[in-house]
Amino acid sequence: MPNDHQRFTGINLHGSDQHGTGTWKSLCGESNEDIINVFYHVTGNTPNDIELGNARWLLGASLWYGEAIKCPTLDDYATWLRDRYDVDDICPPDVPKNGLLHDWKKAQGTWLYPGNQEFWLASQRMMTWDNNKIDRYLRLEEIATHSTHVIICCSTGIRPSLHETPFNALQYPDRVREIFERVIRADKAPIAWLTSQEFFQQDLHGNHSKLLDQLKATAELVRDLCHFAVPMRELGDIYGGSQMSQRNALFRSIRKGAPHLPVACHERALEQIPVDDFNGVDGDVISLLQTGFDTPTGGKNRPEDRVTGGSHTYDGAAGFVSENSMRMASWQSSGRLERHTNAVGEHSIPDIYAGQPWKPTRTLDNARTRGKVLLQHGAQFDLSAGASL
Repeated sequence: MPNDHQRFTGINLHGSDQHGTGTWKSLCGESNEDIINVFYHVTGNTPNDIELGNARWLLGASLWYGEAIKCPTLDDYATWLRDRYDVDDICPPDVPKNGLLHDWKKAQGTWLYPGNQEFWLASQRMMTWDNNKIDRYLRLEEIATHSTHVIICCSTGIRPSLHETPFNALQYPDRVREIFERVIRADKAPIAWLTSQEFFQQDLHGNHSKLLDQLKATAELVRDLCHFAVPMRELGDIYGGSQMSQRNALFRSIRKGAPHLPVACHERALEQIPVDDFNGVDGDVISLLQTGFDTPTGGKNRPEDRVTGGSHTYDGAAGFVSENSMRMASWQSSGRLERHTNAVGEHSIPDIYAGQPWKPTRTLDNARTRGKVLLQHGAQFDLSAGASL
């Protein structure tokens, strides 16, 4: 039988989340975010199950018994934590930095890392996070140490498998700029993912004209706060090879909103970037390639590494990256492109949860080793594992 402490805090009880369901409610509702934020701010760590339960007890258990609460407010809880962990005071804020000083042509990003479910794929969720959670994400080792750039999706829809929830950048422009500026002050350069596929399908109802307006306005909104912009992930899912004029219109629309901002196309696994995407788009353009997680790394001309994508056969992921690089370099030489940069956006994924559909998984160290091979075969930078040469 559970005791009173368990019934109140939910510790070791089965329920809707990992901490169980108790009678406790936080000062901000049923979420633990208020406690987590204070705990992290004081100690620099995220509280575990026992520490969360202890906080619940301090913030409300006595009242449950008709007695005075030990910590009536979150400030009192912060004071209790400083005494408990012998912290003299809350650490002063970090000195603001300028992440835009990083060179985007040497960008390092860990887009799909860490595998921690609380922070996984932050790009699709950051717009709905509070500032404390954003700060905690930026201080993770995978981001603080291995990334110079952070991907931020500006407008999102509903995608439960990725914890993506609705947000329209044009309805909350001040919040968008606030988040971008916060990332910059943490010494990271934002990369603007202007929309998600879900936003286009659910909020814009697949309307092409509305998408063009959305891209133009959002690019204009963040053009001074990011290093380059991408219309959406895996563009071919929405606009296939028979819709080249519509695809090209997306990049022209971004260029109208941000005349000097580099633009990038992200495609599906082993899909080369069509040069026609950038027809009439001057300045810097970027191929942001996806190799497929299960594609052999390649680069050694071994028969077992050979893969087929469309009508092409490649020496693994390295051969695919190299082929796109050489093809686009040829188009640039002929005058079709002003300045093209070949890069890799996705090549590895971490272990996130049991039974996940994306395989194989790689540790960040293994992913960085794979990324280095791709850099040696025509990729200018790596946003998947933050590899560098």
